[in-house]
Amino acid sequence: MEDSRSKILNASAQLFVKNGYDGTSVRQIAKEAGVNIAMISYYFKSKEGVLVDLITETSNKMDEKTRKIKDLNLEPRERTTLIFQTYVDHFVDYDLVSYVFGTELSLNRNKNIVDLILSIISKSHEYMYKCIKDCKSDIDDTVCKMMPVMILGMVNKALSTPRAMDIALGDTSFSNKNKRETRKILHLFVQNYLTLQLGKE
Repeated sequence: MEDSRSKILNASAQLFVKNGYDGTSVRQIAKEAGVNIAMISYYFKSKEGVLVDLITETSNKMDEKTRKIKDLNLEPRERTTLIFQTYVDHFVDYDLVSYVFGTELSLNRNKNIVDLILSIISKSHEYMYKCIKDCKSDIDDTVCKMMPVMILGMVNKALSTPRAMDIALGDTSFSNKNKRETRKILHLFVQNYLTLQLGKE
């Protein structure tokens, strides 16, 4: 059974997407999660604490996946493709949190939250930068630094605006299909973008 803490995190992600962080109250989170409002204070201290834990715990799961990739004996291009595709899968699996992540960063209203998000981005981009450089050491440094921003930014945008993806693909029901189809099209995008910047494998 889902424990109270997990229920609060899941409910908050849904409400933050639906109403925005500022438009969501602690009372609404408690009601959506089916818990006593005191439970939020007990586990998270405040609404900001809920958001911090939501972002941190999701990021920690990606960190674990990255560590596993680092331990694999892979060719540079294979490793680079895998790390980007793993991020795609992570964004698909945690699409609500990814949306909240992007929204809070773009709105830039809460310094604590923005600083947390930027520290996460900086750490992940450092490893992706290294992977890209291992593939093509003479790649322009600015291009290399921008590639993670461009790829992950476009993937996150596609997931957070599903109607735009429907229109682009000419399929009005695409965003309602299962996650496997979403992964497939985004993996293809990543592969093609890497080929454009790094050449064929």
